[in-house]
Amino acid sequence: MSKTRRIAFLYVGGVHHVAHTLPVAAALSRHEDVEVSAFCADAAVEAEVRGLLADFPDARVDVRRLKRIGLLDRFGRPSLAKLPMLWRSRGLLRRFDALVSAECTTIALRRMGVTRPLFFCQPHGAGDRAISFEPRFRRFDRVLVAGPKSARRMVDNGVSPDRVRQVGYPKAEYLADQARAATRPFDNDRPTVLYNPHFRAELSSLAQAPAIVRAITAGCDVNVIVAPHIRAFENASEEDLDRWRSLAVPGRVLVDTGSPRMIDMSHVAVADLYLGDVSSQVYEFLLLKPRPCLFINAHGVRWSGDPDYAFWRLGEVVAPADVVPGIRTALGDPDRFVEAQRAAVAETFGSLKGSADRSAAAILASFGEPR
Repeated sequence: MSKTRRIAFLYVGGVHHVAHTLPVAAALSRHEDVEVSAFCADAAVEAEVRGLLADFPDARVDVRRLKRIGLLDRFGRPSLAKLPMLWRSRGLLRRFDALVSAECTTIALRRMGVTRPLFFCQPHGAGDRAISFEPRFRRFDRVLVAGPKSARRMVDNGVSPDRVRQVGYPKAEYLADQARAATRPFDNDRPTVLYNPHFRAELSSLAQAPAIVRAITAGCDVNVIVAPHIRAFENASEEDLDRWRSLAVPGRVLVDTGSPRMIDMSHVAVADLYLGDVSSQVYEFLLLKPRPCLFINAHGVRWSGDPDYAFWRLGEVVAPADVVPGIRTALGDPDRFVEAQRAAVAETFGSLKGSADRSAAAILASFGEPR
């Protein structure tokens, strides 16, 4: 009789990571001789995990909370709590045969003495920036990527080819139909622009966002969904949030500072144009169907030929001052970049056969012997 393997999914990076790997956890739990646990960083993540598991009624996943450091919870940024939290949980986690995560922080456990489990990473998102292919990936036993683009760049950045596997994009396969059924938040016929600045202000248009939104409202006959990367509000005070909410215009501008629609693909489904900078969410927008994109070069980056900005070839690139005419041009010629977008989606996500969760689960269930 085969030994039962214990596999833990770690959710330490925020609620937006959950939908990337939870379908895999659910699929894996259907395998015989596998016990699956999900460890959550906080109450919000636990609620997201339990909420999504309701869509997988036959899943057998034991949901637990990781041990946290109280002082950091009260006074520190959530991201600062990750390493201390993993340190406090190392004794528990070393009992597992494999650990699965959607980001790289968890590989630090190996240097904390957690050497028995195999480490798997299934990166959240499928973007082009260098951070998506950083050196820590080399230390994982397997990296499960969406498609050919990520596989190639992982190898180019030093990950051994025999450690990289293409599995598809479980989040999209899980949420796409639900997203396509999402209702438009505006009761009018204007085209809708999704403005999605990244949370890293040094790379994005986040600092210019209020001026950009006001310029669009004044200069374009469009609706606007203002939905930055969810981490833009990670440390926001109520005063900060009020400043963002003040940009809202009833029936015209929706400002989202933390609803489920920021991470469940609803916003990308209902928009007619994607306006952004360096967020990989543009690929989720294009995965549903090709549509106009406009990218804001807020820092004068020399991006042409740089693989970190490959997605900027899928629409016009403009300075912040030129967003309004850029929107008009993009909406006026919506098919200009369609072929490039289709090719990019195929390179990013592969075949999208509808079996990404099962493909990833099969790799996890069959890989090697525990250390």
